[in-house]
Amino acid sequence: MKILVTGATGQLGGKIVEFLAKKVPTTDIIAGTTNLASEKAQALTAQGIEVRKTDFEDQASLVEAFTGVEKVFIISTFGDEEASARQQTNAVEAAKQVGVKQMVYSSAPKADVSDFFLAGPHRVRENIIKESGIPYVLVRNNWYVENELGTVQASLNGGSWVTSAGEGKVGWVLRADLAEATANVLASEGHDNKAYELGGENLTQAEFVAALNEVTGKGIQVIHVDDAAFGEMLKGNVPEQLAGMLVMTQMSIREGKLVNDSADLERLLGRKPTTVKEALQQLLA
Repeated sequence: MKILVTGATGQLGGKIVEFLAKKVPTTDIIAGTTNLASEKAQALTAQGIEVRKTDFEDQASLVEAFTGVEKVFIISTFGDEEASARQQTNAVEAAKQVGVKQMVYSSAPKADVSDFFLAGPHRVRENIIKESGIPYVLVRNNWYVENELGTVQASLNGGSWVTSAGEGKVGWVLRADLAEATANVLASEGHDNKAYELGGENLTQAEFVAALNEVTGKGIQVIHVDDAAFGEMLKGNVPEQLAGMLVMTQMSIREGKLVNDSADLERLLGRKPTTVKEALQQLLA
């Protein structure tokens, strides 16, 4: 059985390939990437893994890449809604053309029902897959612990942890746990037409910082502000569009849109997910 992982030279896709290689022969794994000449692509080739070009804007490249493949992992891409829908359609049409048996897509928490601002584009992409008639698996990934590393570093350098998320909780999850769970799905059967909510330990911002202080021995302070003050703090430090997204993320956390209420990740891993404290210990080692 051939399994193709798109985004295989990226952070999530690369980890999925790494875990897959522990479960199936490397000759059954195909790594998809836009740049066949990259160092990471060449490293995969050296491991005995076939590398194929997968450009979501080039349907012909996807048809060629997906030929002879039974399962395809589709990484979510960045861009406006029109571009993401077009790219997803290209992937689905290519998969239909060559007879792919299953598509696995990395989505957002509760993308089918949530009004979290990042859920909408994922909902469109999920529906494109569902309407194709190809059996699918939706792995809805919650918020990476790694997303906070910039703020973590700034705080370790003497800054405070400023938030407008209040007492809202996040089901923070280590990227490697998501990759391992996805690899387990790809390497096994019985997942057709299922959606998995993959989140970890629910913590408030203050609880996250308490774990950070415990790991580092620091005394980082948490400062609670409103959204306007949080946005003002970001001005001049990050691009305007990103600042807007960060403010909306804080609002969404405060409103409970990133709370994890599922044990899917534990079931797919066959173990307890990595805690925030354990994740920080790994990431800051």
